[in-house]
Amino acid sequence: MTYVQENTKRLEELKKLPYEELNRMRKEILDNPNSTRADIVNICVACGETEIEQNIGLTYTQEEMEREFGIKKDRIQSRC
Repeated sequence: MTYVQENTKRLEELKKLPYEELNRMRKEILDNPNSTRADIVNICVACGETEIEQNIGLTYTQEEMEREFGIKKDRIQSRC
């Protein structure tokens, strides 16, 4: 399984979890200096998609994604 396939599978698994669990995991991952970029992006995307689906209203703007993660605009749009 390739790196991209593994991350896609992990993201799909994360999206099945309840929002409260995702939010707890996001805080832990963001506080852990050993978290990988893939872990951070996967948990944030899973939280964001869950927030949108459940209309929670706690989403990230494109500017916040660029600022927080150093991800360029074209990479954010290709993921959404």
